[in-house]
Amino acid sequence: MNVDDHQFDENLTASEVMIEEIVLMICNQEFPTNNDDLRVLSNIQDSYLQKLTLEWEKITPIFAQQLLARLEQLATEDALLDFHKIFLLAIAHTDTAVRILAVRGLGLEEQPRYIKLLCRYLENDSAASVRAEIADVLGQWVVSMEFGLLSEEDAEELQATLTGRIDDFEEDEEVRGRALEALGALSDEDIGELIGESYELGSHRLRVAAIRAMGRSASETWLQILIFNFDDEDSEIRAAAATAAGSLLMDDAVTPLAMLLDDSEIDVQVAAIQALGEIANDESEKILIRLKNETLNSEIIKVVEESIAQVHLMDTPVLDQGISIDDVSESNSNILDGRSGDQ
Repeated sequence: MNVDDHQFDENLTASEVMIEEIVLMICNQEFPTNNDDLRVLSNIQDSYLQKLTLEWEKITPIFAQQLLARLEQLATEDALLDFHKIFLLAIAHTDTAVRILAVRGLGLEEQPRYIKLLCRYLENDSAASVRAEIADVLGQWVVSMEFGLLSEEDAEELQATLTGRIDDFEEDEEVRGRALEALGALSDEDIGELIGESYELGSHRLRVAAIRAMGRSASETWLQILIFNFDDEDSEIRAAAATAAGSLLMDDAVTPLAMLLDDSEIDVQVAAIQALGEIANDESEKILIRLKNETLNSEIIKVVEESIAQVHLMDTPVLDQGISIDDVSESNSNILDGRSGDQ
Protein backbone atom coordinates (compact mmCIF):
# COMPACT_ATOMS: atom_id res chain seq x y z
CA MET A 1 0.00 0.00 0.00
CA ASN A 2 1.35 3.38 -1.03
CA VAL A 3 2.00 6.26 1.33
CA ASP A 4 -0.12 9.31 0.51
CA ASP A 5 1.09 12.88 0.19
CA HIS A 6 -1.52 13.82 2.82
CA GLN A 7 0.71 12.26 5.46
CA PHE A 8 3.25 15.03 4.89
CA ASP A 9 3.18 18.50 6.44
CA GLU A 10 2.03 21.54 4.51
CA ASN A 11 3.66 24.99 4.25
CA LEU A 12 7.20 23.63 3.96
CA THR A 13 10.31 25.33 2.61
CA ALA A 14 11.65 24.25 -0.79
CA SER A 15 14.33 22.06 0.78
CA GLU A 16 11.81 20.49 3.14
CA VAL A 17 9.49 19.77 0.23
CA MET A 18 12.38 18.04 -1.52
CA ILE A 19 13.05 15.85 1.52
CA GLU A 20 9.35 15.06 1.86
CA GLU A 21 9.19 14.02 -1.78
CA ILE A 22 12.24 11.75 -1.53
CA VAL A 23 10.97 10.15 1.69
CA LEU A 24 7.59 9.57 0.04
CA MET A 25 9.24 7.95 -2.98
CA ILE A 26 11.31 5.63 -0.81
CA CYS A 27 8.30 4.65 1.28
CA ASN A 28 6.60 3.76 -2.00
CA GLN A 29 9.76 1.91 -3.11
CA GLU A 30 10.61 4.31 -5.91
CA PHE A 31 13.84 6.12 -6.74
CA PRO A 32 14.26 9.69 -8.02
CA THR A 33 15.38 10.06 -11.63
CA ASN A 34 18.55 11.78 -10.45
CA ASN A 35 20.46 9.68 -7.93
CA ASP A 36 22.00 12.86 -6.47
CA ASP A 37 18.59 13.80 -5.11
CA LEU A 38 19.16 11.15 -2.43
CA ARG A 39 21.75 13.49 -0.94
CA VAL A 40 18.93 15.21 0.96
CA LEU A 41 18.80 12.11 3.20
CA SER A 42 22.17 13.10 4.68
CA ASN A 43 21.74 13.89 8.40
CA ILE A 44 18.03 13.27 7.96
CA GLN A 45 15.88 14.83 10.67
CA ASP A 46 14.26 12.45 13.11
CA SER A 47 10.74 13.38 11.98
CA TYR A 48 11.50 12.18 8.45
CA LEU A 49 13.41 9.17 9.74
CA GLN A 50 10.38 8.17 11.77
CA LYS A 51 8.28 8.09 8.61
CA LEU A 52 10.84 5.81 6.97
CA THR A 53 10.97 3.62 10.06
CA LEU A 54 7.21 3.13 10.04
CA GLU A 55 7.35 1.85 6.45
CA TRP A 56 10.71 0.07 6.65
CA GLU A 57 9.37 -3.43 7.30
CA LYS A 58 7.18 -3.17 4.20
CA ILE A 59 10.12 -2.33 1.94
CA THR A 60 11.36 -5.34 -0.03
CA PRO A 61 14.93 -6.56 0.57
CA ILE A 62 15.85 -5.86 -3.07
CA PHE A 63 14.77 -2.23 -2.83
CA ALA A 64 16.52 -1.82 0.53
CA GLN A 65 19.72 -3.24 -0.98
CA GLN A 66 19.53 -0.84 -3.92
CA LEU A 67 18.88 2.12 -1.62
CA LEU A 68 21.81 1.36 0.68
CA ALA A 69 24.13 0.72 -2.28
CA ARG A 70 23.22 4.11 -3.76
CA LEU A 71 23.75 5.86 -0.44
CA GLU A 72 27.10 4.11 -0.01
CA GLN A 73 28.19 5.29 -3.45
CA LEU A 74 27.20 8.87 -2.69
CA ALA A 75 28.96 8.81 0.68
CA THR A 76 32.09 7.38 -0.93
CA GLU A 77 32.14 10.21 -3.46
CA ASP A 78 31.44 12.94 -0.88
CA ALA A 79 32.82 12.48 2.65
CA LEU A 80 30.60 15.29 3.96
CA LEU A 81 27.46 13.21 3.42
CA ASP A 82 26.24 11.32 6.49
CA PHE A 83 23.62 8.60 6.07
CA HIS A 84 24.38 6.85 9.37
CA LYS A 85 20.80 7.05 10.62
CA ILE A 86 19.55 5.06 7.65
CA PHE A 87 22.40 2.55 7.91
CA LEU A 88 21.57 2.11 11.61
CA LEU A 89 17.95 1.53 10.66
CA ALA A 90 19.02 -1.19 8.23
CA ILE A 91 21.51 -3.08 10.39
CA ALA A 92 18.76 -5.10 12.09
CA HIS A 93 17.06 -6.05 8.80
CA THR A 94 16.14 -9.70 8.30
CA ASP A 95 17.93 -9.81 4.93
CA THR A 96 21.62 -10.72 5.08
CA ALA A 97 22.67 -8.57 2.11
CA VAL A 98 20.91 -5.54 3.58
CA ARG A 99 22.78 -5.97 6.86
CA ILE A 100 26.11 -6.29 5.02
CA LEU A 101 25.45 -3.03 3.16
CA ALA A 102 24.43 -1.36 6.43
CA VAL A 103 27.71 -2.42 8.04
CA ARG A 104 29.70 -1.06 5.09
CA GLY A 105 27.81 2.20 5.34
CA LEU A 106 28.58 2.59 9.03
CA GLY A 107 32.22 1.87 8.25
CA LEU A 108 32.30 4.92 5.98
CA GLU A 109 31.46 7.15 8.93
CA GLU A 110 34.61 6.10 10.85
CA GLN A 111 32.98 7.06 14.13
CA PRO A 112 34.22 5.23 17.27
CA ARG A 113 30.71 5.46 18.69
CA TYR A 114 29.78 2.50 16.48
CA ILE A 115 32.46 0.19 17.92
CA LYS A 116 30.32 -1.20 20.73
CA LEU A 117 27.35 -1.73 18.42
CA LEU A 118 29.40 -3.54 15.79
CA CYS A 119 31.23 -5.62 18.39
CA ARG A 120 27.86 -6.79 19.65
CA TYR A 121 26.73 -7.70 16.15
CA LEU A 122 30.05 -9.44 15.47
CA GLU A 123 29.32 -11.76 18.38
CA ASN A 124 25.61 -12.24 17.75
CA ASP A 125 24.65 -11.83 14.09
CA SER A 126 23.33 -15.11 12.69
CA ALA A 127 25.06 -14.80 9.29
CA ALA A 128 28.77 -15.52 8.97
CA SER A 129 28.99 -13.21 5.94
CA VAL A 130 27.72 -10.30 8.04
CA ARG A 131 30.13 -11.10 10.86
CA ALA A 132 33.00 -11.23 8.36
CA GLU A 133 32.04 -7.81 7.00
CA ILE A 134 31.91 -6.42 10.53
CA ALA A 135 35.41 -7.73 11.24
CA ASP A 136 36.62 -5.93 8.11
CA VAL A 137 35.06 -2.65 9.19
CA LEU A 138 36.38 -2.96 12.73
CA GLY A 139 39.85 -3.25 11.21
CA GLN A 140 39.87 0.49 10.47
CA TRP A 141 39.41 1.21 14.17
CA VAL A 142 42.28 -1.14 14.98
CA VAL A 143 44.44 1.30 13.03
CA SER A 144 42.97 4.15 15.10
CA MET A 145 43.72 2.13 18.21
CA GLU A 146 47.33 1.66 17.14
CA PHE A 147 47.72 5.44 16.89
CA GLY A 148 46.14 6.00 20.30
CA LEU A 149 42.98 7.58 18.92
CA LEU A 150 40.51 5.38 20.81
CA SER A 151 39.49 5.53 24.43
CA GLU A 152 40.91 2.80 26.65
CA GLU A 153 37.43 1.29 27.02
CA ASP A 154 36.80 1.15 23.26
CA ALA A 155 40.29 -0.22 22.60
CA GLU A 156 39.90 -3.01 25.13
CA GLU A 157 36.48 -4.02 23.82
CA LEU A 158 37.66 -3.93 20.21
CA GLN A 159 40.70 -6.11 20.81
CA ALA A 160 38.86 -8.53 23.08
CA THR A 161 35.98 -9.00 20.64
CA LEU A 162 38.19 -9.62 17.61
CA THR A 163 40.49 -11.93 19.55
CA GLY A 164 37.46 -13.80 20.83
CA ARG A 165 36.32 -14.52 17.27
CA ILE A 166 39.76 -15.88 16.37
CA ASP A 167 39.94 -18.06 19.46
CA ASP A 168 36.45 -19.51 18.91
CA PHE A 169 37.11 -22.74 17.01
CA GLU A 170 33.39 -23.06 16.27
CA GLU A 171 33.39 -19.72 14.48
CA ASP A 172 33.31 -19.67 10.68
CA GLU A 173 36.82 -19.76 9.18
CA GLU A 174 36.21 -16.65 7.08
CA VAL A 175 35.17 -14.68 10.15
CA ARG A 176 38.21 -15.87 12.10
CA GLY A 177 40.45 -14.92 9.18
CA ARG A 178 38.98 -11.44 8.77
CA ALA A 179 39.33 -10.83 12.51
CA LEU A 180 42.99 -11.83 12.38
CA GLU A 181 43.62 -9.57 9.40
CA ALA A 182 41.96 -6.70 11.27
CA LEU A 183 44.18 -7.16 14.32
CA GLY A 184 47.32 -7.27 12.17
CA ALA A 185 47.68 -3.50 12.40
CA LEU A 186 48.18 -3.70 16.16
CA SER A 187 51.80 -3.71 17.36
CA ASP A 188 51.11 -5.92 20.34
CA GLU A 189 53.30 -8.86 21.32
CA ASP A 190 50.30 -11.12 21.89
CA ILE A 191 48.95 -10.28 18.43
CA GLY A 192 52.33 -11.04 16.89
CA GLU A 193 52.30 -14.45 18.55
CA LEU A 194 48.75 -15.03 17.34
CA ILE A 195 49.77 -14.20 13.77
CA GLY A 196 52.74 -16.55 13.96
CA GLU A 197 50.68 -19.36 15.47
CA SER A 198 47.98 -19.00 12.82
CA TYR A 199 50.62 -19.03 10.08
CA GLU A 200 52.30 -22.18 11.43
CA LEU A 201 49.32 -24.20 12.66
CA GLY A 202 46.16 -22.69 11.21
CA SER A 203 43.96 -23.79 8.34
CA HIS A 204 44.61 -22.55 4.82
CA ARG A 205 42.25 -19.61 5.38
CA LEU A 206 43.97 -18.63 8.61
CA ARG A 207 47.38 -18.95 6.98
CA VAL A 208 46.30 -16.53 4.25
CA ALA A 209 44.92 -14.23 6.96
CA ALA A 210 48.17 -14.41 8.91
CA ILE A 211 50.13 -13.39 5.81
CA ARG A 212 47.80 -10.46 5.20
CA ALA A 213 48.09 -9.50 8.86
CA MET A 214 51.87 -9.46 8.49
CA GLY A 215 51.48 -6.82 5.81
CA ARG A 216 49.20 -4.71 8.01
CA SER A 217 51.69 -4.90 10.88
CA ALA A 218 54.24 -2.53 9.31
CA SER A 219 56.89 -4.73 10.94
CA GLU A 220 59.97 -5.63 8.90
CA THR A 221 60.38 -8.82 10.97
CA TRP A 222 57.87 -10.56 8.70
CA LEU A 223 59.53 -9.74 5.37
CA GLN A 224 61.63 -12.89 5.02
CA ILE A 225 58.61 -15.09 5.76
CA LEU A 226 56.64 -13.23 3.10
CA ILE A 227 59.41 -13.61 0.53
CA PHE A 228 59.66 -17.31 1.37
CA ASN A 229 55.98 -17.64 0.43
CA PHE A 230 56.59 -16.17 -3.02
CA ASP A 231 57.47 -19.77 -3.99
CA ASP A 232 54.43 -21.40 -2.38
CA GLU A 233 52.53 -23.79 -4.63
CA ASP A 234 49.24 -22.06 -3.77
CA SER A 235 48.62 -18.95 -5.89
CA GLU A 236 46.44 -17.33 -3.22
CA ILE A 237 49.33 -17.58 -0.78
CA ARG A 238 51.74 -16.09 -3.32
CA ALA A 239 49.41 -13.20 -4.11
CA ALA A 240 48.72 -12.49 -0.44
CA ALA A 241 52.45 -12.55 0.33
CA ALA A 242 53.18 -10.14 -2.53
CA THR A 243 50.53 -7.69 -1.37
CA ALA A 244 51.74 -7.92 2.22
CA ALA A 245 55.35 -7.34 1.18
CA GLY A 246 54.31 -4.21 -0.67
CA SER A 247 52.48 -2.96 2.41
CA LEU A 248 55.71 -3.13 4.41
CA LEU A 249 57.23 -0.55 2.02
CA MET A 250 60.70 -2.09 2.23
CA ASP A 251 63.30 -1.75 -0.51
CA ASP A 252 64.52 -5.31 0.12
CA ALA A 253 61.22 -6.64 -1.24
CA VAL A 254 61.63 -5.13 -4.72
CA THR A 255 63.93 -7.70 -6.34
CA PRO A 256 61.96 -10.73 -5.03
CA LEU A 257 58.71 -9.09 -6.14
CA ALA A 258 60.15 -8.61 -9.62
CA MET A 259 60.53 -12.39 -9.87
CA LEU A 260 56.76 -12.74 -9.44
CA LEU A 261 56.12 -10.74 -12.61
CA ASP A 262 56.67 -14.00 -14.51
CA ASP A 263 54.28 -15.97 -12.29
CA SER A 264 51.94 -18.40 -14.05
CA GLU A 265 48.87 -16.79 -12.41
CA ILE A 266 47.79 -13.31 -13.45
CA ASP A 267 46.43 -12.55 -9.95
CA VAL A 268 49.92 -13.04 -8.56
CA GLN A 269 51.42 -10.83 -11.27
CA VAL A 270 48.89 -8.09 -10.49
CA ALA A 271 49.62 -8.33 -6.76
CA ALA A 272 53.36 -8.01 -7.42
CA ILE A 273 52.88 -5.03 -9.74
CA GLN A 274 50.71 -3.22 -7.23
CA ALA A 275 53.20 -4.01 -4.46
CA LEU A 276 56.00 -2.45 -6.49
CA GLY A 277 53.83 0.63 -6.91
CA GLU A 278 53.30 0.78 -3.16
CA ILE A 279 57.03 0.61 -2.41
CA ALA A 280 57.55 3.39 -4.93
CA ASN A 281 61.34 3.65 -5.09
CA ASP A 282 63.59 4.21 -8.11
CA GLU A 283 64.21 0.50 -8.66
CA SER A 284 60.53 -0.42 -8.60
CA GLU A 285 59.77 2.40 -11.03
CA LYS A 286 62.39 1.14 -13.51
CA ILE A 287 61.01 -2.39 -13.27
CA LEU A 288 57.46 -1.19 -13.90
CA ILE A 289 58.43 0.99 -16.87
CA ARG A 290 60.35 -1.91 -18.42
CA LEU A 291 57.37 -4.21 -17.91
CA LYS A 292 55.03 -1.70 -19.55
CA ASN A 293 57.26 -1.54 -22.61
CA GLU A 294 57.59 -5.31 -22.89
CA THR A 295 54.15 -6.74 -22.07
CA LEU A 296 51.33 -7.19 -24.58
CA ASN A 297 48.64 -8.04 -22.03
CA SER A 298 46.17 -5.13 -21.89
CA GLU A 299 45.05 -5.99 -18.36
CA ILE A 300 48.63 -6.02 -17.11
CA ILE A 301 49.42 -2.77 -18.95
CA LYS A 302 46.53 -1.03 -17.18
CA VAL A 303 47.70 -2.20 -13.74
CA VAL A 304 51.29 -1.23 -14.55
CA GLU A 305 50.26 2.27 -15.63
CA GLU A 306 48.29 2.75 -12.41
CA SER A 307 51.26 1.57 -10.36
CA ILE A 308 53.71 3.84 -12.20
CA ALA A 309 51.39 6.77 -11.54
CA GLN A 310 51.36 5.75 -7.87
CA VAL A 311 55.17 5.72 -7.79
CA HIS A 312 55.37 9.15 -9.35
CA LEU A 313 52.68 10.57 -7.08
CA MET A 314 54.56 9.40 -3.99
CA ASP A 315 57.78 10.89 -5.36
CA THR A 316 56.38 14.32 -6.25
CA PRO A 317 56.85 17.02 -3.56
CA VAL A 318 53.78 18.95 -4.67
CA LEU A 319 53.33 21.02 -1.52
CA ASP A 320 57.01 21.64 -0.88
CA GLN A 321 57.89 22.84 -4.36
CA GLY A 322 54.66 24.57 -5.35
CA ILE A 323 54.13 22.22 -8.28
CA SER A 324 50.66 22.48 -9.81
CA ILE A 325 48.30 19.61 -10.42
CA ASP A 326 48.77 20.19 -14.17
CA ASP A 327 52.51 19.72 -13.73
CA VAL A 328 51.92 16.44 -11.92
CA SER A 329 49.55 15.21 -14.62
CA GLU A 330 51.98 16.10 -17.40
CA SER A 331 54.85 14.46 -15.55
CA ASN A 332 52.74 11.33 -15.03
CA SER A 333 52.02 11.18 -18.74
CA ASN A 334 55.72 11.45 -19.55
CA ILE A 335 56.61 8.60 -17.22
CA LEU A 336 53.82 6.37 -18.54
CA ASP A 337 55.21 6.93 -22.02
CA GLY A 338 58.69 6.00 -20.81
CA ARG A 339 60.00 9.57 -21.23
CA SER A 340 61.82 11.69 -18.69
CA GLY A 341 60.37 14.94 -17.47
CA ASP A 342 63.20 16.94 -19.09
CA GLN A 343 62.66 18.13 -22.64
